[in-house]
Amino acid sequence: MKWKKDKKMPTPDEMKILKIIDVEGGESTVGRIARKMRLDTNYARVILNSMGLNDLIDVFRTGKVRLLIKGWAALGKQPKRTDALKRYLEDRAKWKTF
Repeated sequence: MKWKKDKKMPTPDEMKILKIIDVEGGESTVGRIARKMRLDTNYARVILNSMGLNDLIDVFRTGKVRLLIKGWAALGKQPKRTDALKRYLEDRAKWKTF
């Protein structure tokens, strides 16, 4: 039986992480967040994955994290408008084909 925990408000640590990502411009990395929070990287990754399951952030395999609409709302801000196609093409340029 699968169930999903529905959180109303982020925890204080999650709010600190959201603020760190906001200061970084809406995107950051697991390592950078772990250093600023003074946490072990693996523990920071656990918290970030939990936040990803609650749709506060996007967590990528590369270690990059990005704020989502719920994360911006938790901060009381509007999402920053970015050129999604430009960001997609920049990310795609980093991908390797086999």
